[in-house]
Amino acid sequence: MTTAVDARGSQLSGTAGLVRVALRLDRWRTAIWAVAVAGLTQVSVSALTELYSSPESLAGRAQLISSPAATALAGPGYGLDDYTVGAMTANELGLWVMVPVAIMALLTVTRHLRAAEEDGRLELVRSAPVGRDAPVVAGLVAAAVATLAVGGLTFLALLSAGLDAVGSVALAGGIVMVGFVFAGISAVASQLTAHGRAASSLGMAALGVAFVLRAIGDVRGPESTSVLTWLSPFGWAQATRAYVDERFWPLAIGFVVSLGLVGVAFWLVGRRDLGTGLLAERVGPPRASTRLTGMLALTLRRQAGAILAWGIGIVAMGGFIGLLAGALVDFISNEPRLEQMFPTGAYGAAAAAFSVYMVFLAVVAGAYCATAVSAARAEETAGRGALVLAGPVSRARWLGAQVAVAGVAAIVMMLATGLLMGIMAAISLDDDAWVGRMVGAAAVTLPAVGIVLGVAVVVMGVAPRAFGLVWAYVTYVGVLGMFARLLPEGADVLSPFTYTPQLPAEPMDWPPVLALVVVAVGLICAGLAAFRRRDVVG
Repeated sequence: MTTAVDARGSQLSGTAGLVRVALRLDRWRTAIWAVAVAGLTQVSVSALTELYSSPESLAGRAQLISSPAATALAGPGYGLDDYTVGAMTANELGLWVMVPVAIMALLTVTRHLRAAEEDGRLELVRSAPVGRDAPVVAGLVAAAVATLAVGGLTFLALLSAGLDAVGSVALAGGIVMVGFVFAGISAVASQLTAHGRAASSLGMAALGVAFVLRAIGDVRGPESTSVLTWLSPFGWAQATRAYVDERFWPLAIGFVVSLGLVGVAFWLVGRRDLGTGLLAERVGPPRASTRLTGMLALTLRRQAGAILAWGIGIVAMGGFIGLLAGALVDFISNEPRLEQMFPTGAYGAAAAAFSVYMVFLAVVAGAYCATAVSAARAEETAGRGALVLAGPVSRARWLGAQVAVAGVAAIVMMLATGLLMGIMAAISLDDDAWVGRMVGAAAVTLPAVGIVLGVAVVVMGVAPRAFGLVWAYVTYVGVLGMFARLLPEGADVLSPFTYTPQLPAEPMDWPPVLALVVVAVGLICAGLAAFRRRDVVG
């Protein structure tokens, strides 16, 4: 008679081998993520230390960060009464390290679980003496090792920048905790859906909800006193109060939740058949509509879920930021020291803030483009791309359709974001001119988003196995977009947003925008040409 221990042992058989394979497959991705995140962190902290070297400059920065708009974007702002470079790092940089790490963990688990199951690799593996739970463990271990590598190297980067060890442990611990939580979320999502794209979309939707909950909660209740903040893993990580008066118990919440999510994933994997998801798939009609014929229609149908998830998140975030415009103007008007920092007055402060936030939203749209091209790579590695290309479909048409859908979707996302952001700002500031300003500000970021898309297409065409470079570039662009003025001169030379007019705070400048358009088109064409000449995985 088989005992419970024997049953569990058989379910985990082959785990060690799968873990070794997963770690070997991810070794370069992990290295790229760790070096990119830690390197940018170290450079950013060193720049902050040099730029804000006097108590007066730190006090002025603290007043600016305490505004509602800054709170929504960065966090609650601990230690503002006696602002230090450490507190500045945790308040202003910490969240923008946690978000990429969360994305990394989500994609890692999805790649080893649902994507491997969807393309049939897991079925081959399970035909050997490999237990039901072994792939789940392997995927989670791969994500945990990658997260610990990023957290550990970031901790060393913080120490090398001159920050104290206790605060660095708190900040790095929060980064690791966030990665563990979203790895657990991805493991659960991989049991619910039958497709890797859907699992990734669920994970990204959870990330967006967590970000919005923290943002609304921090604005409503200062220093994480709102219940909404405590529903978000980002809120738990920031509640450690790194470099102020460290407390480590909030990290326990995240680690307990991550263990609970892992338990749920193990429970769910035993209640479904291999190759299926627990959420029932809708049965389609027996005959396809004429609107679904062709590569563009097929690609749009396949990416519809991801487009909706990313689009709703970006547009909603833009609307929320626009709604805070009135509060930001009132805050600046009541702080004479801050008003002197903006020569055009409080409305100039709103324009300056909106220009930064628009870059952030454009970077998120660029991240969507990266996931769209990554989905094309997944279609290729699963063999479905080769099946389509075996018919009367050229390589340029196959990949070009997916690039076109991603590009058009990003354009619609950004324009809709600018429109809603402008409407909310017009209502908040009682000035209808903000609608046109924000639509223009969104439109001018589109060439830079196109360059991010072009970089992804080039990597897809030249070195698809090194697609982690695309995410490293997205992280680089995001950090530079938010903190370019604080970094050493020349650090932002590879970011397209460096050359984008910062509307509505700056006047329009057409030559760099047109140059960015040319570069984006050139990158996309070069990537498509390279894809035509390399072998296709079948």
